[in-house]
Amino acid sequence: MRDKRKFPRLDEQWQLTYRILEKEKFINDPIRQFTVNISGGGICFQSAEKLEDGTMIALELESDNVPSTVLALAKVIWCRRARRGHEVGAEFWWIGWQNDDAQQSIASYISSATREDIPSSEI
Repeated sequence: MRDKRKFPRLDEQWQLTYRILEKEKFINDPIRQFTVNISGGGICFQSAEKLEDGTMIALELESDNVPSTVLALAKVIWCRRARRGHEVGAEFWWIGWQNDDAQQSIASYISSATREDIPSSEI
């Protein structure tokens, strides 16, 4: 069965730092985690705390496969209990820093990485 998502997901750990975009919480130390998976449209990551649906978060993403740190704003779409804390799904609202190509770079990298996993007869 094929995945019907708009963007393919890549099960790869990227370093992730996030801050909740609320005045009281934003000034706290950033929270460092790893992604569970990432796509051109959003991410899934582990969190010790429960994040409410609709919460806006500021992200810094780092991977050896992308040349520089990617900054992003994302909206929490879902949050569910996991073995260790919570698993969070967030949709990108904005990606890049004075570089409109950042989201396309992530989407292209993920697309090429996932295409390598698909037998050529299915492409």
